[in-house]
Amino acid sequence: METEAALIRAIELQDKQAFELLYKTHYKQLFAVAYRYVGKSESAEEVVHDVFINIWNKAAQIKIQHSIKSYLVKAVVNTSLNVIKKEKLAAGKRLKYMAEQTTYDHDEGNHAAEEALLAGLESALNLLPEKCRNVMYLSRFGKLKQEEIADQLNISIKTVKNHLTYGFQKLREHLELHKTSITLFLLLLTRIKF
Repeated sequence: METEAALIRAIELQDKQAFELLYKTHYKQLFAVAYRYVGKSESAEEVVHDVFINIWNKAAQIKIQHSIKSYLVKAVVNTSLNVIKKEKLAAGKRLKYMAEQTTYDHDEGNHAAEEALLAGLESALNLLPEKCRNVMYLSRFGKLKQEEIADQLNISIKTVKNHLTYGFQKLREHLELHKTSITLFLLLLTRIKF
């Protein structure tokens, strides 16, 4: 513990050797944590590098209360979640852009039908309980596996499966009730990761 306190003090003073030791000691494990969340090597590397750059740039202000390792893991998890959120937003923008581009190829009737489908899906998702909706979003739009969702939300895999089953059941009921095409629902089902 004494050496860890000395290492923290050295990093706060921006000691390059201490920082290199911190980097070399924890990089592989932090990369594995980031990769588990973001699912791509390049993105995982960026996450870990961003965390270390942030520590170097804000060394004097960073307050590590428990252990360096737990601080670094938490920073990597938070940064990974931010990356997932940004990717989800970017994917949504791309989908919106693509939908707008296809409207030139479709007549107004087709466009209205597509809008109705998306609106129906959005309203159905909003009817789900918050935890169930979060699981559905992470599964469908975050493209996370059930194990990753369980880790991220700190729930069991069985609970994730229950949320997915309940969520798809409620979506199906809502879409059928509102006579919305089941095609969109089937499209979602084919993308499930088991």
